[in-house]
Amino acid sequence: MKMKLIAVLMAAAVLTGAFAQAPYTIEVGGSTSVTPLMEMFAAEYANTRPNVRVNINGTGSGDGITNAGSVYQIGMSSRELTPAEQGRGLRVEIVAIDGIAVIVNRQNSVSNLTVEQIRGIYTGEITNWNRVGGRNARIAVVSREEGSGTRGAFEEIAGFQGRLVANSNQLTSTGAILANIAQNRDAIGYISLGSINDTIKAVSVGGVAPTAENVVNGTYRIARPFIVLTGNNIHAETRSFVQWMLSAAGQAVVRRSWIPVR
Repeated sequence: MKMKLIAVLMAAAVLTGAFAQAPYTIEVGGSTSVTPLMEMFAAEYANTRPNVRVNINGTGSGDGITNAGSVYQIGMSSRELTPAEQGRGLRVEIVAIDGIAVIVNRQNSVSNLTVEQIRGIYTGEITNWNRVGGRNARIAVVSREEGSGTRGAFEEIAGFQGRLVANSNQLTSTGAILANIAQNRDAIGYISLGSINDTIKAVSVGGVAPTAENVVNGTYRIARPFIVLTGNNIHAETRSFVQWMLSAAGQAVVRRSWIPVR
C-alpha cells in the first residue's frame, strides 16, 4: 500500500510539472506606441516563463480596447478610455507613463515650440515655418489616424480635439511617422517619447526638453498613460504576465525608456 501511494504521488508530481510547463500563447493587440514596451516585456518575461509565448499585434488603441478580452487576452491603449468604453467592464492597469514628443526633420532649424504654436500648426492657423522661427516653407502636417491613442492624447493635451487641419498626412504607425519626418525637411509629427531615435529631431515644448525626467517632474506637459486591458475571464498565465509587468522586474523594463508607475 505504501509503495502504491508513493507511485501515485510521483505520478502526480510529474503531471503537475508537465502542466506547469505546458506551452501557452498570450495574444496581445492594440496601440503601436505601447508595442515597443510590450515587446520588451515579452522578451524579458521569457527568461522567467520560457513556456509562455506572447504574440503582439500593433493595431491601434481603438482595436486594442474593442477586442480586449475576446480577440486579444490583453489589449493595449495609449489613451484613457471613453465613458462608453469604460462601460464594457474591462480590467484596466496603467503599466507606464509616456511623453509624446513633437518631432521635425533633422535639417529643420526650429528646436522649440509652444503648445499654442503646436495647436496653431495642427489646426491650420500657422502654415509656414517662418511663423515659428524657421525657413520660408510650407509646413507639412503629419498626424496619426483617427482612433489612434497617441492622436487622441495629443489632440486633447494640445487643445485641438476635432480640429485637425484637413490636408494633414494621417499615418497608421509610429514607424511610418518616423520615416515620413526623416524624409521630409518641412514635416512635423509626434510620436511616443520612447520611440525617439537619431533619424529625426525632437523639439522642446515651451522651452522644456522631452525627457523622462521632465515628464516625471511635471515640466514637460505632453504626457499620457500606457494601459493594458483584460476581460473578466482572464487565464492564469495572462494574469501572471500582467502582474509581472507591475512587479519590480517589469517596472525595471519600463525604466529603460519610459516612466514607471511603481
